[in-house]
Amino acid sequence: MANKFLDKSTTVYWTYVGTHQIRAEEPKSVFQAYFKGKNSEEYQYIRCPALRETLKNTFGLKSLFDYSIQFVDGSITSNNYSQSFFDKMVLLRDFNSRQASFKHFYVFIAEDDSLIMEYNPTILENNSFSKSAMLIPGTIDVGKYVRNLDMAFHCREDEMNIEEDDIYAYVKFRTDKKVEFKRFLWNDKYEEIVDQTAFLISERKHNFKPLDWFYKKQRVINTKRRILEVVKNQLLD
Repeated sequence: MANKFLDKSTTVYWTYVGTHQIRAEEPKSVFQAYFKGKNSEEYQYIRCPALRETLKNTFGLKSLFDYSIQFVDGSITSNNYSQSFFDKMVLLRDFNSRQASFKHFYVFIAEDDSLIMEYNPTILENNSFSKSAMLIPGTIDVGKYVRNLDMAFHCREDEMNIEEDDIYAYVKFRTDKKVEFKRFLWNDKYEEIVDQTAFLISERKHNFKPLDWFYKKQRVINTKRRILEVVKNQLLD
C-alpha cells in the first residue's frame, strides 16, 4: 500500500460541462506560460520566492469562444452566434451593476478528501476580457464539494469582450504537492448527479449559508463518491 505521506502528487479530475467540451484544453501553469521565452535578466523577479509561492499550482482557464455582451436599455444583448447560443450561455444577474455570467462551466474534482481551490481574477493577463470585465472570485474545497465554476463578472463599462483563448481566470490549488490533471468526458449521468444539489445554490438568494452547509448536504447523499464512479469510467487518458 502506498504511503500517502510519501506521495508527492495529487490527482484533480476535470472536464468542461456541455456540448462544446471538444474545444476545452487542460489548464496550463500560469508561471510557465507567462515567463516562457522571457529574458530572466529583464524579468528578474522570476527568481523571487514570494512570486513563485503566489503562482505555485496556479493554472489558467481559457475562453472557448470569441464573444461580446452589451448592456443596453435595461437588458443585455449580443451580436455573436445565435439567439439559442445566447440563451444557453448568458445570464443577466443585475443590470445596474453590470453583473452577468457567461457559462464557461469548467469543473474540478479532487481525489483527496480535501483540497482547497481558489478561483481568482487574472493578474498577469492583458487581454480583451481583463480590459472589459472583472471576474468575481471564490474559494471552495473541491475534495468535498462538486459544482461547475460560474464565470460571473462585472462589466467595467457597457460591453464585455472576450476572445477565444483569452485566459479569464486562475485556479490555484492550496497544496505543496504537484497537481496532476486527469480529464474525463462530461455526460448526462454526471449532470444528473450534480443537478440533485444544484437547486441548493439557486434557492439560497435570500438565505445565505456557509460553505460547510453545502459540503454536508452533498456528503449526506454521497455526491462525490457517486460522481467519481462516473468520472473514472469516463477518463480520456
